[in-house]
Amino acid sequence: MKELVSIIITTFKRPELLNRSLRSALNQTYPDIEVLVVDDNNPNSDARIKTEVLLKEKFSDYRNIKYIKMPMNVGACAARNKGVLDSKGTYIQFLDDDDEMSPEKITKQIAIFQSDHEKKIAAVGCYGEVVDEEGKHISDIKEDVRGDVFFFNMCNIVGVTSQILLRKDVYVQSGGFEKMHASQDHWMLIKLFSVSPFYDFVPESLVKIYHHIGERISTNVNKPLGAVELYEKCKGLFYRLTPEQIVKVMRVRNENIISVFLHQGRKKESLKYWRIGLKERGKFEFRDLKVLSNIIMGEKLYDEISMRLKKIRK
Repeated sequence: MKELVSIIITTFKRPELLNRSLRSALNQTYPDIEVLVVDDNNPNSDARIKTEVLLKEKFSDYRNIKYIKMPMNVGACAARNKGVLDSKGTYIQFLDDDDEMSPEKITKQIAIFQSDHEKKIAAVGCYGEVVDEEGKHISDIKEDVRGDVFFFNMCNIVGVTSQILLRKDVYVQSGGFEKMHASQDHWMLIKLFSVSPFYDFVPESLVKIYHHIGERISTNVNKPLGAVELYEKCKGLFYRLTPEQIVKVMRVRNENIISVFLHQGRKKESLKYWRIGLKERGKFEFRDLKVLSNIIMGEKLYDEISMRLKKIRK
Protein backbone atom coordinates (compact mmCIF):
# COMPACT_ATOMS: atom_id res chain seq x y z
CA MET A 1 0.00 0.00 0.00
CA LYS A 2 1.36 3.40 -0.99
CA GLU A 3 1.64 6.18 1.56
CA LEU A 4 -0.52 9.28 1.25
CA VAL A 5 1.04 12.61 0.26
CA SER A 6 -0.66 15.82 1.38
CA ILE A 7 -0.11 18.75 -1.00
CA ILE A 8 -0.84 21.99 0.86
CA ILE A 9 -1.49 25.12 -1.20
CA THR A 10 -1.96 28.33 0.75
CA THR A 11 -3.47 31.15 -1.29
CA PHE A 12 -3.77 34.89 -0.72
CA LYS A 13 -4.91 37.54 -3.22
CA ARG A 14 -3.95 35.42 -6.26
CA PRO A 15 -7.06 33.49 -7.35
CA GLU A 16 -6.11 33.96 -11.00
CA LEU A 17 -2.85 32.02 -10.43
CA LEU A 18 -4.21 29.34 -8.10
CA ASN A 19 -5.70 27.39 -11.01
CA ARG A 20 -2.22 26.62 -12.40
CA SER A 21 -0.68 25.38 -9.13
CA LEU A 22 -3.78 23.37 -8.26
CA ARG A 23 -3.80 21.69 -11.67
CA SER A 24 -0.15 20.75 -11.27
CA ALA A 25 -0.94 19.16 -7.90
CA LEU A 26 -3.85 17.16 -9.29
CA ASN A 27 -1.86 16.06 -12.35
CA GLN A 28 0.75 14.19 -10.32
CA THR A 29 1.54 10.67 -11.54
CA TYR A 30 1.73 9.53 -7.92
CA PRO A 31 -1.81 8.28 -7.28
CA ASP A 32 -2.16 8.63 -3.52
CA ILE A 33 -2.47 12.34 -2.89
CA GLU A 34 -4.80 14.74 -1.16
CA VAL A 35 -4.77 18.45 -1.93
CA LEU A 36 -5.57 20.97 0.76
CA VAL A 37 -6.28 24.51 -0.44
CA VAL A 38 -5.96 26.88 2.52
CA ASP A 39 -7.71 30.15 1.66
CA ASP A 40 -6.05 32.91 3.70
CA ASN A 41 -8.10 35.73 2.18
CA ASN A 42 -10.40 37.72 4.42
CA PRO A 43 -14.06 36.65 4.33
CA ASN A 44 -16.16 38.55 1.77
CA SER A 45 -13.05 39.95 0.09
CA ASP A 46 -12.89 39.93 -3.71
CA ALA A 47 -10.06 37.35 -3.60
CA ARG A 48 -12.07 35.04 -1.27
CA ILE A 49 -15.12 35.22 -3.53
CA LYS A 50 -13.08 34.51 -6.67
CA THR A 51 -11.30 31.60 -4.97
CA GLU A 52 -14.61 30.10 -3.89
CA VAL A 53 -15.96 30.41 -7.44
CA LEU A 54 -12.83 28.80 -8.89
CA LEU A 55 -13.07 25.80 -6.56
CA LYS A 56 -16.80 25.38 -7.16
CA GLU A 57 -16.83 25.80 -10.94
CA LYS A 58 -13.62 24.00 -11.93
CA PHE A 59 -12.75 21.57 -9.16
CA SER A 60 -15.99 20.46 -7.50
CA ASP A 61 -15.73 16.98 -9.05
CA TYR A 62 -12.42 16.19 -7.33
CA ARG A 63 -12.94 14.20 -4.16
CA ASN A 64 -9.32 14.50 -3.03
CA ILE A 65 -9.48 18.29 -2.61
CA LYS A 66 -10.14 19.79 0.81
CA TYR A 67 -10.98 23.50 0.84
CA ILE A 68 -10.13 25.24 4.11
CA LYS A 69 -11.27 28.82 4.70
CA MET A 70 -9.35 30.72 7.33
CA PRO A 71 -11.63 32.93 9.49
CA MET A 72 -9.39 35.89 8.70
CA ASN A 73 -6.04 36.62 7.06
CA VAL A 74 -3.46 35.05 9.39
CA GLY A 75 -0.40 34.91 7.13
CA ALA A 76 1.31 32.11 5.23
CA CYS A 77 2.96 30.49 8.24
CA ALA A 78 -0.22 29.97 10.26
CA ALA A 79 -2.11 28.97 7.11
CA ARG A 80 0.47 26.31 6.27
CA ASN A 81 0.40 24.96 9.81
CA LYS A 82 -3.40 24.77 9.60
CA GLY A 83 -3.04 22.75 6.40
CA VAL A 84 -0.69 20.32 8.14
CA LEU A 85 -3.07 20.02 11.10
CA ASP A 86 -5.92 19.02 8.80
CA SER A 87 -3.81 16.75 6.58
CA LYS A 88 -3.77 12.96 6.67
CA GLY A 89 -0.62 12.22 4.69
CA THR A 90 2.64 10.63 5.73
CA TYR A 91 4.42 13.26 3.64
CA ILE A 92 3.85 16.99 3.23
CA GLN A 93 4.36 19.01 0.05
CA PHE A 94 3.94 22.76 0.42
CA LEU A 95 3.18 24.48 -2.88
CA ASP A 96 2.94 28.24 -3.32
CA ASP A 97 -0.23 29.29 -5.12
CA ASP A 98 1.74 30.58 -8.10
CA ASP A 99 4.29 27.77 -8.46
CA GLU A 100 3.97 24.67 -10.62
CA MET A 101 5.13 21.08 -10.14
CA SER A 102 6.09 18.66 -12.90
CA PRO A 103 3.70 15.67 -13.09
CA GLU A 104 6.36 13.18 -11.92
CA LYS A 105 7.70 15.28 -9.01
CA ILE A 106 6.07 13.42 -6.14
CA THR A 107 6.64 9.99 -7.74
CA LYS A 108 10.39 10.55 -8.06
CA GLN A 109 10.77 12.00 -4.57
CA ILE A 110 8.71 9.24 -2.96
CA ALA A 111 10.99 6.68 -4.63
CA ILE A 112 13.91 8.09 -2.63
CA PHE A 113 11.94 7.96 0.59
CA GLN A 114 10.99 4.35 -0.10
CA SER A 115 14.62 3.39 -0.68
CA ASP A 116 15.48 4.79 2.76
CA HIS A 117 14.81 1.62 4.74
CA GLU A 118 16.06 3.12 7.99
CA LYS A 119 13.65 6.06 7.58
CA LYS A 120 16.36 8.58 8.41
CA ILE A 121 15.63 11.07 5.64
CA ALA A 122 13.58 14.08 6.76
CA ALA A 123 13.18 15.71 3.35
CA VAL A 124 13.74 15.10 -0.35
CA GLY A 125 14.31 18.02 -2.69
CA CYS A 126 14.90 18.53 -6.38
CA TYR A 127 16.25 21.14 -8.76
CA GLY A 128 14.01 24.09 -9.54
CA GLU A 129 13.66 26.63 -12.33
CA VAL A 130 12.98 30.28 -11.59
CA VAL A 131 10.82 31.90 -14.29
CA ASP A 132 9.17 35.27 -14.81
CA GLU A 133 5.45 35.94 -15.04
CA GLU A 134 5.42 34.79 -18.65
CA GLY A 135 7.24 31.55 -17.87
CA LYS A 136 10.57 32.68 -19.32
CA HIS A 137 13.71 31.25 -17.73
CA ILE A 138 15.50 33.46 -15.18
CA SER A 139 17.76 31.05 -13.31
CA ASP A 140 18.08 27.55 -11.83
CA ILE A 141 18.06 26.53 -8.18
CA LYS A 142 20.50 23.68 -7.70
CA GLU A 143 22.14 22.50 -4.48
CA ASP A 144 24.00 19.22 -4.87
CA VAL A 145 24.11 18.31 -1.21
CA ARG A 146 22.80 15.24 0.58
CA GLY A 147 23.30 13.36 3.83
CA ASP A 148 23.58 15.25 7.13
CA VAL A 149 22.78 18.83 6.10
CA PHE A 150 22.17 20.46 9.49
CA PHE A 151 25.34 22.58 9.45
CA PHE A 152 25.03 23.25 5.73
CA ASN A 153 21.50 24.56 6.21
CA MET A 154 22.60 26.83 9.03
CA CYS A 155 24.84 28.61 6.50
CA ASN A 156 22.88 28.04 3.27
CA ILE A 157 19.53 26.56 2.29
CA VAL A 158 18.86 23.35 0.38
CA GLY A 159 15.98 24.88 -1.57
CA VAL A 160 12.72 26.78 -1.47
CA THR A 161 9.54 25.32 -0.01
CA SER A 162 7.89 24.23 -3.26
CA GLN A 163 10.91 22.07 -4.14
CA ILE A 164 10.88 19.93 -1.03
CA LEU A 165 8.82 16.93 0.08
CA LEU A 166 8.84 16.51 3.88
CA ARG A 167 8.14 13.76 6.38
CA LYS A 168 5.11 14.98 8.28
CA ASP A 169 6.14 13.48 11.62
CA VAL A 170 9.49 15.27 11.54
CA TYR A 171 7.85 18.53 10.51
CA VAL A 172 5.36 18.33 13.39
CA GLN A 173 8.10 17.46 15.86
CA SER A 174 10.15 20.45 14.72
CA GLY A 175 7.32 22.87 15.41
CA GLY A 176 6.56 23.88 11.82
CA PHE A 177 6.51 27.41 10.49
CA GLU A 178 6.95 30.45 12.72
CA LYS A 179 5.83 33.99 11.94
CA MET A 180 8.80 36.15 10.95
CA HIS A 181 9.42 39.26 8.87
CA ALA A 182 11.15 37.06 6.26
CA SER A 183 13.24 33.83 6.00
CA GLN A 184 10.39 31.71 7.38
CA ASP A 185 11.18 28.89 4.94
CA HIS A 186 14.84 28.85 5.92
CA TRP A 187 14.13 28.72 9.65
CA MET A 188 11.53 25.98 9.14
CA LEU A 189 14.14 23.83 7.38
CA ILE A 190 16.81 24.54 10.00
CA LYS A 191 14.40 23.34 12.69
CA LEU A 192 13.41 20.33 10.60
CA PHE A 193 17.03 19.24 10.19
CA SER A 194 17.72 19.85 13.87
CA VAL A 195 15.26 17.00 14.53
CA SER A 196 16.48 14.72 11.72
CA PRO A 197 19.41 16.06 9.68
CA PHE A 198 19.30 13.75 6.67
CA TYR A 199 18.35 15.01 3.22
CA ASP A 200 18.44 13.75 -0.35
CA PHE A 201 17.32 15.12 -3.69
CA VAL A 202 16.30 14.27 -7.25
CA PRO A 203 18.86 15.81 -9.65
CA GLU A 204 16.18 17.04 -12.04
CA SER A 205 14.22 20.28 -12.36
CA LEU A 206 10.76 19.29 -11.14
CA VAL A 207 9.22 22.61 -10.14
CA LYS A 208 8.84 26.09 -11.60
CA ILE A 209 9.20 29.00 -9.18
CA TYR A 210 7.47 32.11 -10.48
CA HIS A 211 8.89 35.54 -9.65
CA HIS A 212 6.62 38.51 -10.06
CA ILE A 213 7.14 42.25 -10.23
CA GLY A 214 7.61 43.60 -6.72
CA GLU A 215 9.03 40.38 -5.28
CA ARG A 216 12.71 41.33 -5.54
CA ILE A 217 14.77 41.29 -2.35
CA SER A 218 15.86 44.90 -2.87
CA THR A 219 12.24 46.10 -2.61
CA ASN A 220 11.24 43.90 0.32
CA VAL A 221 11.51 46.10 3.40
CA ASN A 222 11.01 43.07 5.66
CA LYS A 223 13.99 41.15 4.28
CA PRO A 224 16.67 42.74 6.53
CA LEU A 225 14.50 42.28 9.62
CA GLY A 226 14.00 38.64 8.68
CA ALA A 227 17.75 38.16 8.21
CA VAL A 228 18.38 39.54 11.71
CA GLU A 229 15.63 37.35 13.21
CA LEU A 230 17.00 34.27 11.48
CA TYR A 231 20.47 34.80 12.91
CA GLU A 232 19.14 35.34 16.42
CA LYS A 233 17.12 32.13 16.18
CA CYS A 234 20.13 30.20 14.85
CA LYS A 235 22.10 31.11 17.98
CA GLY A 236 19.80 28.85 19.99
CA LEU A 237 21.20 25.85 18.07
CA PHE A 238 24.90 26.73 18.38
CA TYR A 239 25.29 24.11 21.09
CA ARG A 240 25.08 21.48 18.34
CA LEU A 241 28.07 22.90 16.45
CA THR A 242 31.83 22.87 16.87
CA PRO A 243 33.57 26.18 17.71
CA GLU A 244 34.84 26.37 14.12
CA GLN A 245 31.34 25.80 12.73
CA ILE A 246 29.90 28.47 15.03
CA VAL A 247 32.36 31.05 13.74
CA LYS A 248 31.43 30.19 10.15
CA VAL A 249 27.70 30.50 10.85
CA MET A 250 28.35 33.82 12.60
CA ARG A 251 30.19 35.15 9.57
CA VAL A 252 27.75 33.86 6.95
CA ARG A 253 24.65 35.07 8.74
CA ASN A 254 26.26 38.44 9.56
CA GLU A 255 27.31 38.95 5.96
CA ASN A 256 23.80 38.04 4.82
CA ILE A 257 22.36 40.75 7.08
CA ILE A 258 24.86 43.27 5.68
CA SER A 259 24.05 42.23 2.11
CA VAL A 260 20.27 42.61 2.37
CA PHE A 261 20.62 46.06 3.96
CA LEU A 262 23.10 47.03 1.27
CA HIS A 263 20.76 45.87 -1.51
CA GLN A 264 18.33 48.49 -0.25
CA GLY A 265 21.00 51.20 -0.19
CA ARG A 266 21.03 51.27 3.61
CA LYS A 267 24.76 51.74 4.19
CA LYS A 268 24.37 52.95 7.75
CA GLU A 269 22.70 49.72 8.87
CA SER A 270 25.18 47.64 6.83
CA LEU A 271 28.09 49.33 8.60
CA LYS A 272 26.38 48.85 11.97
CA TYR A 273 26.11 45.09 11.48
CA TRP A 274 29.65 44.90 10.08
CA ARG A 275 30.86 46.29 13.40
CA ILE A 276 28.58 43.98 15.38
CA GLY A 277 29.88 40.94 13.50
CA LEU A 278 33.49 41.96 13.96
CA LYS A 279 32.99 42.41 17.70
CA GLU A 280 31.12 39.13 17.99
CA ARG A 281 33.82 37.10 16.25
CA GLY A 282 36.58 39.02 18.01
CA LYS A 283 38.96 38.74 15.09
CA PHE A 284 39.70 40.95 12.07
CA GLU A 285 40.46 39.11 8.83
CA PHE A 286 41.10 40.16 5.24
CA ARG A 287 37.56 39.12 4.35
CA ASP A 288 36.27 41.76 6.76
CA LEU A 289 38.18 44.41 4.82
CA LYS A 290 36.58 43.23 1.58
CA VAL A 291 33.11 43.44 3.11
CA LEU A 292 33.85 46.92 4.46
CA SER A 293 35.07 48.04 1.03
CA ASN A 294 31.85 46.70 -0.47
CA ILE A 295 29.81 48.74 2.00
CA ILE A 296 31.74 51.96 1.45
CA MET A 297 31.96 51.79 -2.34
CA GLY A 298 28.62 50.14 -2.96
CA GLU A 299 28.14 46.77 -4.63
CA LYS A 300 28.15 48.06 -8.21
CA LEU A 301 31.43 49.99 -7.95
CA TYR A 302 33.03 47.26 -5.83
CA ASP A 303 32.14 44.56 -8.38
CA GLU A 304 33.43 46.72 -11.23
CA ILE A 305 36.79 47.31 -9.51
CA SER A 306 37.06 43.61 -8.60
CA MET A 307 36.51 42.62 -12.23
CA ARG A 308 39.18 45.05 -13.42
CA LEU A 309 41.67 43.75 -10.86
CA LYS A 310 41.03 40.18 -11.98
CA LYS A 311 41.76 41.16 -15.59
CA ILE A 312 45.02 42.85 -14.52
CA ARG A 313 46.14 39.70 -12.66
CA LYS A 314 45.51 37.61 -15.77
